[in-house]
Amino acid sequence: MNTQRLISTFCELVKIPSESPNDKEFISYVAKFLRLEGAKSKRDSYGNLIIKFPAKNSKSKTSIAFCCHGDTVKPGVGIKPIVDLEKGIIRTDGTTILGADDKAGIAEIIEMIRAAEKHPPLEIIITRCEEIGSLGAKNLDFSLIDSKRVYVLDMDAPSELVIGEATHVHMDVTYTGRAAHSGAEPEKGISSIQAAVRAIYNMKLGRIDAGTTANVGVFNGGEARNSIPETTKLLAECRSLDYEKAIKLSEEMKEIFIKASNESGTKIHIDTDLVSKGYKISADSDIVKEFAIALEKHGVKPDIQVIVAGTDASLFNEHGIPAVVVGIGCRDIHSKGEYAIISEMETTTKVLVSLVEGLA
Repeated sequence: MNTQRLISTFCELVKIPSESPNDKEFISYVAKFLRLEGAKSKRDSYGNLIIKFPAKNSKSKTSIAFCCHGDTVKPGVGIKPIVDLEKGIIRTDGTTILGADDKAGIAEIIEMIRAAEKHPPLEIIITRCEEIGSLGAKNLDFSLIDSKRVYVLDMDAPSELVIGEATHVHMDVTYTGRAAHSGAEPEKGISSIQAAVRAIYNMKLGRIDAGTTANVGVFNGGEARNSIPETTKLLAECRSLDYEKAIKLSEEMKEIFIKASNESGTKIHIDTDLVSKGYKISADSDIVKEFAIALEKHGVKPDIQVIVAGTDASLFNEHGIPAVVVGIGCRDIHSKGEYAIISEMETTTKVLVSLVEGLA
């Protein structure tokens, strides 16, 4: 593999903005980039990119897939990657995220394709809008996928090998009260903010147990300081490694939201979305063992784990395609302090090369 080429590709990718949901331009760029490497590409109706490479120096007809998401969180416009060779990292100037999540993974896949001397048929799947609920994977046209196993590149350290994820439920809650002037006639108003606060105050949030969490991440209400707020919107979620527990917790949260509405005299509307259903793959399965062997070949001890966070892997598993999640060499994702570790990006790329050459 060529480290300088890997770094150059990565820096090129992160400069192209792709904040969710505005990731179509970036995905178009990746499609053009990989066509130059000999790929055939197709997009499904949602705009997800499916790229296919024929076998190279191999008679294998069994394809394997690699998946990354093309979108980033905010602020991701005007990214200026800085290669700090002294520290062995790539960072930004501190005004934006870096976008290593998930463009380090895309760069590593590209370098794998260039560096591997042989490989079976490959499919590269670049999904849209992962950061806002795995919308790309939820709307992926699975009929376009030939592979029976998928490696999702979306964890931090190269040692990380995720074989299970939590069930994930979203709740979009809208309280509607009655607007009034807060000084002249507050008695005529019904505060939607007060109702929302009542619900949050009575709700247990954060870590519920070792495998379960709950959160209200967005609170938006009111229009003016001197008006009783008519509308307040909340974005909430819960997750659990236990499917039944996740569903039960989401129902309990809804009951608290509704009770606060009834007590305050507001109206309420709740949209619930089962973002993903949890899964767990056996540590003895081929997809896990073969990646573990590739890691160990490069002196990396596999850190096999289940996580309460969610990735696109859950949607592949839900559709009967075994998928695991592997590390890409980044830290402090979703923050302006995000950085990529060059040596770890090299390691991940080498592991990917060993994997595909071993399956050739």
